[in-house]
Amino acid sequence: MKRSEKILLGVFAALFLLIVGGGAMATAIRHYLDLLEENEGLRTRILDMHDAIAQGSEWQRRHAWLEEHVPSFTSRQEAANRLLETVQKEADRLSISFTDRQFLEATRPVGPDGLPMEETGGYFDQATVRVVLAKVREKEVFAWMHALQSPGGFLGITRLQITPAGEGKTVNIEAEITQFYREKSPTKLSRVSPP
Repeated sequence: MKRSEKILLGVFAALFLLIVGGGAMATAIRHYLDLLEENEGLRTRILDMHDAIAQGSEWQRRHAWLEEHVPSFTSRQEAANRLLETVQKEADRLSISFTDRQFLEATRPVGPDGLPMEETGGYFDQATVRVVLAKVREKEVFAWMHALQSPGGFLGITRLQITPAGEGKTVNIEAEITQFYREKSPTKLSRVSPP
């Protein structure tokens, strides 16, 4: 092998080592940075888990309050009747009258095939009534809505549409009010054998 071939081979080997070594070094640095990022993500996740554990007693207290205070009805119809009774009582107290009211059936979400999807087993059952009020004063309407919604009542205004009536401070309202509850199973009658 000539001297020039040896020099060329040495340059080629050095260049080869530089390219391969540089690529390996870049891959190692990228891998190291990915590990640092993953470590930081895991550290954040551990901190979040510690926070969740620390708040566990608070969430347990909230769950106990829910279990103690959630209303229970034997049927959706009973819940809807109680809801309408409550809504009407508060409206009567504030001298508000409805132009229309109707119970709404629970809608089930439709799947990609166009058929209703199966129940997801939500935490609460619900009954909803839609009410329409025409030309009512704002002050009475907001007092009525405030009186309806309290944590212990498990009532909520789940849809609200307000339009000005054009006469002073009166408005037209369409609202859906929902009673959240748990459906309890009716007591079963058992047969007792005579002695």
